[in-house]
Amino acid sequence: FNAPNGTAFGPDGYLYVPSNIGSGRINKISPAGVVDTFITSIQFPTTVFFENDSSMLITSYQTNRIYRADMNGNYATLYTGNGMNGPVDIEYDTDGNLLVANFNDGKIFRVDSAGTFTQIADLPGTLGFMVVANGYIYSTAFQVNKIYRTSMNGDTVTFAGTGAPGQINGPLNSATFNGPNGITASPTGDTLFISDFNTRSLRLITGVSVGVTTISSHAPDGYSIKQNYPNPFNPSTQIEFSIPKSGFVSIKVFDNLGRVVSTLINETLPAGTYRAEFNGGKLSSGTYFVKMSSGSFNGAKKMTLIK
Repeated sequence: FNAPNGTAFGPDGYLYVPSNIGSGRINKISPAGVVDTFITSIQFPTTVFFENDSSMLITSYQTNRIYRADMNGNYATLYTGNGMNGPVDIEYDTDGNLLVANFNDGKIFRVDSAGTFTQIADLPGTLGFMVVANGYIYSTAFQVNKIYRTSMNGDTVTFAGTGAPGQINGPLNSATFNGPNGITASPTGDTLFISDFNTRSLRLITGVSVGVTTISSHAPDGYSIKQNYPNPFNPSTQIEFSIPKSGFVSIKVFDNLGRVVSTLINETLPAGTYRAEFNGGKLSSGTYFVKMSSGSFNGAKKMTLIK
């Protein structure tokens, strides 16, 4: 291969690999490991993305195009121009629209069924790859050593990384990356896998929050965590909380022995009011405590699970 990039498994069980420097090749690898050439003439292909069982989309970094190919290797231009500037990755959003990410200027576009491109985000620096998980877009900022999280309406926050190059592990707001590029998520969306290009390392982020809903983006007067509702509950309950400014938020659930049974939030959020869901379906009936920490604020509420 020659600088392989965004790979994907096809409906035939083969792995399709863009080999993007000079050769313009798409290879396919059988389950037994046999490598064949699939397409030979697309300039700088960066990502293969299967849209259904009979066709794939291929981004072309150099020509600012997206091609559609069939499973026989025949292809034609699907989109060209439309603000694309080094398209490097494509994904579906939660409504089934196509998302297109630019490497060169960090822009993310949504493409509707009519083929209309709408910019939804403009991230600092160059953008590596992205993944959609639990209703958010997580993307790597290759040039500024950060991981960003973008909502489907375009609201963006720094999810992880200080911006300094490095390989410091630990909390999201103090971790460092070194040329983060590839990114994918576990099937449940609670773990992200990230490749650090400059150090040839694979990093992972665990405990990614799920079930968090933005109630209001208006900055409240202060920090707060409200009593969960319903309470008692079985098996799910909602927890509303507010932060007056952007910052790191940790919300965890403890049992009556002080053991952590669930991490609901462990990330940087913009100012606003939010609702998090806690599901105690796998826990025994009893008393639990939900505790929130952000900045100098610490708050807790007692919850009762009855089955």
